[in-house]
Amino acid sequence: MKLHSTTKRAHCKPALRNNILTGLFPLLALAGGAAAAPAIPPVYSVINLDPEGAIAYLNESGQAAVGSFVLGTSGFFDGNRVVPFGVPGDTSIAGLNNRGVVTGETSEGAGPFRRFYEFTWSPGRGMRALPNVPSRVWGINDQDQVVGDMTEASGIQRAVRFEPGGAMTPLGPLPLGVSAVRAIANTGVSGGYADDGSGIQRATLWDARGRLTDLGTLGGSIAGTAFVNERGEAAGTSYDAGDANDAGFFWSRASGMVPIGTRNAGSRTVADLNDRGEAVGDTATAAGSTAYQWSRARGLVPLPRAGALESDVFDINNRSEIVGGVRRPSGWRATLWRGADAPTDLNARLQRIPAGLLLSHAVAINDAGTILALSNAGLVMLRPGSKGTDAPVLGPFTGLPDSVTVGQELRVSLGFIDNAPGQVHTATVDWADGCASPAPLVREAYGKGEVVLQHRFCAPGARTVVLRVTDSGGRTTEARREILVNEPGLAALSGRGKLAAAGAAGAGRSQPLRFTLWAPLGDTEAARKAAGNAAGSAALVLHGPFGFRSDSVAVTALAGATLRLEGTGRYNGRAGYRFQLDAADGDNARGGRDGMRVRISHVDATGAEVLDYDSAGTTRAGAKMAAAMAGAAGAGGAGGMSPVDGVLALSN
Repeated sequence: MKLHSTTKRAHCKPALRNNILTGLFPLLALAGGAAAAPAIPPVYSVINLDPEGAIAYLNESGQAAVGSFVLGTSGFFDGNRVVPFGVPGDTSIAGLNNRGVVTGETSEGAGPFRRFYEFTWSPGRGMRALPNVPSRVWGINDQDQVVGDMTEASGIQRAVRFEPGGAMTPLGPLPLGVSAVRAIANTGVSGGYADDGSGIQRATLWDARGRLTDLGTLGGSIAGTAFVNERGEAAGTSYDAGDANDAGFFWSRASGMVPIGTRNAGSRTVADLNDRGEAVGDTATAAGSTAYQWSRARGLVPLPRAGALESDVFDINNRSEIVGGVRRPSGWRATLWRGADAPTDLNARLQRIPAGLLLSHAVAINDAGTILALSNAGLVMLRPGSKGTDAPVLGPFTGLPDSVTVGQELRVSLGFIDNAPGQVHTATVDWADGCASPAPLVREAYGKGEVVLQHRFCAPGARTVVLRVTDSGGRTTEARREILVNEPGLAALSGRGKLAAAGAAGAGRSQPLRFTLWAPLGDTEAARKAAGNAAGSAALVLHGPFGFRSDSVAVTALAGATLRLEGTGRYNGRAGYRFQLDAADGDNARGGRDGMRVRISHVDATGAEVLDYDSAGTTRAGAKMAAAMAGAAGAGGAGGMSPVDGVLALSN
């Protein structure tokens, strides 16, 4: 399976696909996939799964576990509809097996010191708590064995496996520092990393009895196993000599650890490994990323791009079908590869779609050919054939800009389709500002229609617009969209856009960091009024190499057109993380370019503050925060800012 976030993923490999678009070492990945693929791709029906879909796991039954780090949504798609987990507290999912069992964690309490509880969940049995120890889970196999990391009283983190009956099996000898597990196969073989006492983290495997095999590194100081297949083979990422680059590796008992492709060829990462020993991933070049397929027999083979500027791969199944995306001048397009054939744009294989729907990346595929894809309407499932589900299928919002001003009139529409032409639809909308607006207008005929909306925001802030469309059978599909609302005369920092690819923890991929930001400044009456409104309080939302949403935001330094924000929030759904954001408004700086730097950190079991992410990419994740922050005492002197592609404005 594979974990997906608008970052890059993790999965485990009972033959499922799961994806979280994230980096290697905080989040890793696992896989699935045998037999020749048919020559002509099928047509697909579309099913909405989640308005964002930062996390997604797909199994061989066509079920999915989905969720959002940013929007806080999560649920289980049973093949017909998305069922909420019904788990109390904030829920983050970490895996799904072929039996429909989900694993994850939930929390209780508030603030950064809330308690976390690991669980398994299934439609028939509901939630079952795992042993109450300080831990975090990362995957589950078809035997319902769950792997994770446990923090001992001494502060040492070690890899563990939770058995179906509740017993906990330590994996391997206790390391001098840290061990962690990220993948488990149906055989009980699991993979991750452990240190060797010298500070070097080495890729590892543990057998079904918990005995450790040291796979080593490719010459660098950090390596980790991300994927284990049913043949006991492994793949992952290692720093090469001098820690200059990320380098993909493959391991088997026959070959030992071997690099994927040539050494010292730049950053090359692994996205998946199937049961045939085929790996896929990306090579970073000066011109962008190039997707590849690798096997011991053929070596590294770049996937055809058919004239595209870049290619990006996420998953391979056991039929050697590969999914990802290619970037053309018009943007990214979700793509299917079948061997050396030219890539298939999945947008051209859709049976029937609502107006404006566009697929940007395909992120998971099972052996039946069912695909999960990211779109401008959130996460969707592509099911082979012309019949999806009976729920309405929603497209993207049209006419809803990234930012507006208080009082500005909005006229917004959203298209939908329904497989049953005789259905009648109703719609409701929540603009999240408590202000009155006309009721949504629904126009439809023969199973196709649109919802027309009007609104004027009456209060500033970062808002999440929620639209629900319901058919006459009671089936509802939901769309969400974030929007910034500014007020003339209110001093605030607001922006929406992305930063260039940058440094996530051991990140295997170069993901741009997308941001939505709104924060009132100063002690004006308007600022106090905005901050006193929960919906209009300061907010920072990040997604790309990870997902982050702020719980608290404060302005800690302001110097001309440059300022610093600090606060706390949830990193990949987990509370207790600290952020520091430096921003510069280029327009207010007389013609300069907007810039931003973001750093995320947490306090480890020893009380040290550890860096998880630095958008400047100048410091390895895992470094002590004090060193990472050296030389950046004030906002006016903050360095390492990345250019902003979008809008960043400091208003007075």
